[in-house]
Amino acid sequence: MNQKTKRARIESIDLGTPVQERTEKKEFKIEAPEEAVVSYFNESGEFDWDAFEATCPKRTRKPNPHIKTKNGDKVYSRESYAQELYDAYEGNESIFSIMPTAPVGEIVDGKIYAISGEWITVDAKFRELVYIKTSKEPQSIVDACTPGAEVSVLILPNETSKSGGILGSISGGMKQRTFKELVKGIETEDTAWVGTVSHMIENGGYIINVKGIECFMPGSLAGINKLHDFSSIIGTEIYVVPVSHSTERGTIVVSHRKYLQAMIPTEIENLKENIDNKITGKVTGSAKYGVFCEFNNCLTGMIHNNDLDDETSAKHKSREIKPGDVIEFWVKDIVSNSKITLSQRAENINNPWKDIEKRFKVPCDVNAVVKTKKEYGLFISIEEGLVGLLHVSEFPDGVIDSFNPGDNITVQVNRIEKESQKIYLKLTS
Repeated sequence: MNQKTKRARIESIDLGTPVQERTEKKEFKIEAPEEAVVSYFNESGEFDWDAFEATCPKRTRKPNPHIKTKNGDKVYSRESYAQELYDAYEGNESIFSIMPTAPVGEIVDGKIYAISGEWITVDAKFRELVYIKTSKEPQSIVDACTPGAEVSVLILPNETSKSGGILGSISGGMKQRTFKELVKGIETEDTAWVGTVSHMIENGGYIINVKGIECFMPGSLAGINKLHDFSSIIGTEIYVVPVSHSTERGTIVVSHRKYLQAMIPTEIENLKENIDNKITGKVTGSAKYGVFCEFNNCLTGMIHNNDLDDETSAKHKSREIKPGDVIEFWVKDIVSNSKITLSQRAENINNPWKDIEKRFKVPCDVNAVVKTKKEYGLFISIEEGLVGLLHVSEFPDGVIDSFNPGDNITVQVNRIEKESQKIYLKLTS
């Protein structure tokens, strides 16, 4: 370049690692052919350092022979203070400690500074920008990147780059952060993750892809009940909960079953609100006394032989009914979250909570039977399927000891909560 030509930028000291970041962008007057200048300015009229450096690779620059260096360092700057700056850096690195160095192997947070065809640059508040090679990232990540967006970046060893500099990986940062969060979730057990069932493995189980992390899910943890078709969930998205981690192998075990178990209380409440609706489910197995069915994603109930319709009863007797068969039924009774009785015969359905407010006008006295005796009170059956608690505080001292299961007792129905299926009782005087 002609000595009269004003330099396009102030060169920086290269200590084996080119300085990539320009903290202050200025517009310089460049005395060069017009066609060579235009490509270095963006639409806003600012000088594009990325475009300029793309045409000035390191191998075409010559070190300043007048700068005395150590350890094979090379200084490319021709500025008058280049020697002083190098000496200051070599003798007292603390003057640069305001901007931390990049921790190789760690995940850092930053904002996307610029995007070019080959590189995504991220400002992570280091001395230099972090460079992410677009060809090394999934296209979905590249497409989602926009200037100013916050990202997590895994810092890579600069030895992986022939030209030096800080290299990073957005996909690597996402994977490592996800891995750490999954491991942490094993202790808390309060987070479910969406994963894709990638494929089955030979010895039983599945590989679940959770944000790029391949986790293992044993076949026994794939559902509330044993799956009738193990390949039916391949390619689907399911919620999983991390349950264990092998430090030696770096394997995370996840469970879809644990997620479904957590959903049972909510589904039970929804079932109570729609107790009269006919339900479609699938057979999970059968026994001499009835058929077991799975429904509403996570609930399981049993249809007794006496409650099977004629068609299903015939199949059951001839052992033709198989796991996976679609079947329809009604809910007969919700004994607990883990015990639900079903029926295919509408005439056998007896929902004691239906029209309960018409049968019991609160407050009212009823003749009832002691069902269970506990330290905190008696569970009283006021009707088949309707049980309420008579708290120990209702009894004078020592009186509760005289009652046993099966004894008759007169109680007052003081309050009925149909939605939560709770009955509040008082001891009559």
